[in-house]
Amino acid sequence: MKNVSKTGRTTKGVTSQPLGVRLAPDEVLEVEAFAAAQQRSRAWFLRFLILRGLADYKREIASQFTQ
Repeated sequence: MKNVSKTGRTTKGVTSQPLGVRLAPDEVLEVEAFAAAQQRSRAWFLRFLILRGLADYKREIASQFTQ
């Protein structure tokens, strides 16, 4: 079984430059609703989506090279 390291807190100052994400008003409402349903902040939920999408993208790219 693979050991997964626990994610710790990010070092102070590493995330000092915010990344802008532009969403349509209806998309903002949807993100806020999902975040609230999980009792998380909008920023946490957007980070979660970006990391999940990045992982999916990496898998997709890797599968293109194995075909």
